[in-house]
Amino acid sequence: MAQLVIDLRKSVRLRGLDIRIEPFLKHRRVFQLEYVKDFDCDGALVPLGSAFADGFRMLLRKDSASTRTRFTTAHELCHTFFYQHVPEIKFSNHEVDPAEERLCDVGAAELLMPSHALKKQARATGTSLEALSKLATLFDVSLEAMLLRLRSIAGWRSELSTWHLMTGGGFALRRLVGGRKVDWRWSEPKLLRNAWDTGRLLCGHTYLECLDRHGSLKVRAVFYELKRRKDALLALWSHYSTRRIYPNLPLFELPRNH
Repeated sequence: MAQLVIDLRKSVRLRGLDIRIEPFLKHRRVFQLEYVKDFDCDGALVPLGSAFADGFRMLLRKDSASTRTRFTTAHELCHTFFYQHVPEIKFSNHEVDPAEERLCDVGAAELLMPSHALKKQARATGTSLEALSKLATLFDVSLEAMLLRLRSIAGWRSELSTWHLMTGGGFALRRLVGGRKVDWRWSEPKLLRNAWDTGRLLCGHTYLECLDRHGSLKVRAVFYELKRRKDALLALWSHYSTRRIYPNLPLFELPRNH
């Protein structure tokens, strides 16, 4: 799928960091684009006939964020490759294929964040919230989509978490991208409150804690960046094995930086 998209980009011949997606639609025979209010999904591709050459109508959810709409558009566009290459399946009644959906996500990522261009840009930046934000803005995608792409092709090993303020004054994990979501807690909750109250970027080393499925406490040493963004806190962290960093220390006697 990635190679099909790379070939598509060569055929359309966009110059430089041209992030427009519209030129690809006609090339893939998407002749109608319709934004649907209160749509029950992000998008859908509807054949206009019984063959690839007849073209398609693309339906998109009207109230989605612009970056989400762009990714959905790219994802649905990638479905056209299946109508072209396996028409005997796609133009007959068939179930949703999870493997096809994953491949369309791969294609959408390559279309919106082409590997060659992104690697070139990423080489000029470090691993940071600022770099993540700049790259996401440059390619007009969400922070989450950019993080996953950087993990995939640029060697990033960071995770992006979003935290929301609860009525009791504490913070709870809303979303984690790039790792398995568990109920992580910060060993120094004051860091979250400080970032929330000041709006400043905080960075340093700390520890995350959670209970595993057996009820045992797990500790993770991380380098973090933490910053408020509208009504949430964003945290970018890179984690390492606590026992690898401090192999001679008992699990619960770790040094702390204040």
